[in-house]
Amino acid sequence: MLPYINKDSHALQIEPICPTEVNVGDIVSYESEYADGIIIHRVVHKDTDEQGTYFILRGDNNPSNDPGKIRCEQIQRKLIAIIY
Repeated sequence: MLPYINKDSHALQIEPICPTEVNVGDIVSYESEYADGIIIHRVVHKDTDEQGTYFILRGDNNPSNDPGKIRCEQIQRKLIAIIY
């Protein structure tokens, strides 16, 4: 998420009420089925399908979206401030 968030940044996060408090443009931390650990990326698309609300995410410096649809149960936190 460089340059917005770097290794020396301190993030202030909340546990959002999903899906009402998660919107396009928000930065969230989530658990991915495709990678180990927590990923912090930006929501670039929000929609619904037969399973409910889903989100498409992408890192600010990544050329493509993260694989798969991200569901509310995967989202852990929403960034609300950065303290440098």
